[in-house]
Amino acid sequence: MARDFTLEKYRDLCCCLQDRGFTPVTLSGHLRQPDQEGSRRVILRHDVDLSPKMALRMAELERELGIQATYYFRYPFTFDPAAIRATIRLGHEVGYHYEVLTKTRGDLPQALRLFGEELAAFREVCPIVTVAAHGGSRSPQDNRDIWNHARFGDFNLLGEAYLSLPDFLYFSDTGRTWSPRGKVRDSIRNGRSPPAEIRTTTDLLHWIAVTREARLSLNVHPARWPSGLGGEAMALGQDFLNNLVKGTFRRVRALKGSPATPEEPDHRE
Repeated sequence: MARDFTLEKYRDLCCCLQDRGFTPVTLSGHLRQPDQEGSRRVILRHDVDLSPKMALRMAELERELGIQATYYFRYPFTFDPAAIRATIRLGHEVGYHYEVLTKTRGDLPQALRLFGEELAAFREVCPIVTVAAHGGSRSPQDNRDIWNHARFGDFNLLGEAYLSLPDFLYFSDTGRTWSPRGKVRDSIRNGRSPPAEIRTTTDLLHWIAVTREARLSLNVHPARWPSGLGGEAMALGQDFLNNLVKGTFRRVRALKGSPATPEEPDHRE
């Protein structure tokens, strides 16, 4: 079986995007300066769910290629001030990967208070102007629902990665596939999903080579893209178990007719 979801394969993906005329920009960069008609733009977003160390390796690779990306760190699971500052020094944007409705079991007032507190902790380390929800596929709550009752301006934010890119075609590596099939919440609201037949990174490379699309958003989880056979084996095993658990929870929810409530936040990607 061909090797996929490695740091080397991610390099191929970045180079393909650049070769096809896509300009990588951060989310805040796009929101501050929308692209001009006729240009091609890609937002490379990274949800740092598990490993700040692997996120830094990806950030260093992107720096070598002249790419700026946006990294979303979780509180407290990957809230590593040293790694956050290092990511910024490499030229990238850092944002807050929030999951406050999951943590508060859907208590909206408490979730909004917690959002402000955790955002303040991040802002003691660096400026934060964009955020991205953590999916938490085992949770009955959708963390993005806080924005049904609040505005970005209430927290001095420019936007949210799932909610502020409605005209972008969105790809995510969740589930170790680029296909949108089987993904619980990992999609842009009111946005467009990619063709379901794009599963592997090789599929995606072939698609990029011929597409006429001008606006892409890619969610790439650093912990899924190791370097070295040992790291690849661990990532493959973890994804296999994660997909197995997610499938079990979906079946349980279907049988009960309502979402299963987790005992703790989902730490996985």
